[in-house]
Amino acid sequence: MIGEKDTKLMEKTLLLEECMNAYKYAVETVQKNSPIMDEMAASCVEVCRKAAEECLTLGETENDRVYLMCLEYVHLCEELEGYKRLRQQKNMKKTV
Repeated sequence: MIGEKDTKLMEKTLLLEECMNAYKYAVETVQKNSPIMDEMAASCVEVCRKAAEECLTLGETENDRVYLMCLEYVHLCEELEGYKRLRQQKNMKKTV
């Protein structure tokens, strides 16, 4: 029989998987220089932030490992947004 603790772990695992997938897709759009890369990077940040918040609503503390991993994905997505801007600035310099 699955207990409450196991159910919470499964829910948190799914939240972490959402973060991983959001980051993976955002990276792919940046690598392909897709016209939707801006939206994907911003969406990645939003998805991962919401997943982290949802971990806390499951009764976890801010020291919970899954919560912290979701936050790490938030930081990775934010770095991706910064990388995207840096890449755009380099492209602008090439055209000048």
